[in-house]
Amino acid sequence: MAQYEKVILTKEGLEKLKKELQELKEKRRVAAERMREAFQPGDIEDNPEYETSKEEVTRLDSRIYDIEQLIERAEIIEEAHRSVVGPGSTVEVLWESGETEIFHLVGAVEADPANGYISVESPVGKALIGRQAGDTVEIPTPAGKHTIKVIRVS
Repeated sequence: MAQYEKVILTKEGLEKLKKELQELKEKRRVAAERMREAFQPGDIEDNPEYETSKEEVTRLDSRIYDIEQLIERAEIIEEAHRSVVGPGSTVEVLWESGETEIFHLVGAVEADPANGYISVESPVGKALIGRQAGDTVEIPTPAGKHTIKVIRVS
């Protein structure tokens, strides 16, 4: 059996995946029932209700499989309460523009940059790992380097 890479998740992220999995399994059950009801022997080729239900079951099966694999490979990171930035840390930074921003460092699966959840694998996440309050960090981007100062780590 091949060894797969672990998936970094917070406890909250794992719970969200488990909830989504349960919801998808229920949707799949309903879609499979619709598919069975739409099935008419000898009429499969020209049965849009059956085809639509079948496609939905296939799509749901794929997502269910993906989530089950993520859960199986999950490595839970604890919410950090330390002075050095790592997975699970919350970091307040000051950009060179004078703007402050708060980042929560999470695994790639949970990343939601618009809401401040950045992946430890992103350029900003990678640059922050191992830093502490007071450190100045250069972030390489396609538009050039940006400088941020770590204000607070929790």
